[in-house]
Amino acid sequence: MIIARTRQELSQTLKSLSKKPGKLSLIPTMGNLHDGHLSLVKMAKLHSTKTIATIFVNPLQFGKNEDYDKYPRTLDLDIEKLEKEECDILFVPINQDEVFQDINKIKQIDSGPLGSELCGKLRPNHFNGVLTVVHKIFDMIKPDIAIFGAKDFQQQILVKRMAHSYFPDLTIIKGPTIRSKSGLALSSRNNYLSRKDLILASNLFKCLQNSIKSYKNNKDINEIIQNALDFLKSKNLIVDYFELRDNELNIIEKNYHIGKKIFLGSVTINNTRLIDNIEF
Repeated sequence: MIIARTRQELSQTLKSLSKKPGKLSLIPTMGNLHDGHLSLVKMAKLHSTKTIATIFVNPLQFGKNEDYDKYPRTLDLDIEKLEKEECDILFVPINQDEVFQDINKIKQIDSGPLGSELCGKLRPNHFNGVLTVVHKIFDMIKPDIAIFGAKDFQQQILVKRMAHSYFPDLTIIKGPTIRSKSGLALSSRNNYLSRKDLILASNLFKCLQNSIKSYKNNKDINEIIQNALDFLKSKNLIVDYFELRDNELNIIEKNYHIGKKIFLGSVTINNTRLIDNIEF
């Protein structure tokens, strides 16, 4: 695996790679890689002949009192994992100047109304920061394919919309959520939780499953949502939101919606916020 630490090294590596036929898949990450990230690398290898992963903890997507400084950074271990998966290139910028030449002057991409809903309501401007860095990485690497996990469902919808506007030839692929034995969606922020907290957190997945069963049994949406809120609170989870939407994240207000739907939830445990969803 070739590791590029600067824009120049990345450019030289990509020029060399471009002489070889085939498609290039990109897996953007913030590091602290787990099996969820690695499943995206595996998926990339099925869809292309060359793979590139990026590791960059993007300061633009963290709020004032969020965990940018303590976000887990495990570069040596991440490199080992990517090498085992036979990733071709890793771009891990040596500093933020290799991504943003002047972070204080950069014009951020507007994530629109959806960027202010669900997770965006809890984290103002978060998705503007996400789209800005992803746009920058797309522009630097110019991949044929980019792969994002379904756990961050709102993120991948917004990225897909941004790519449609700015990179119309880029294919965005959604990878499935990877879970622990308890059903808890894998996340780097799970590292903040104790063993007891992890058991509690798995109730979000159970709640999503129960809500789908209730919907299929024709229970009223408002009743399903209220039951979900009551269940999560009974497990001592702080509920940030729990909603039913279609698979483009438009609000569903009535039962018998035709087409794919998704229950999405966010809970907080000891100041750690976790998200999950199930599409059906």
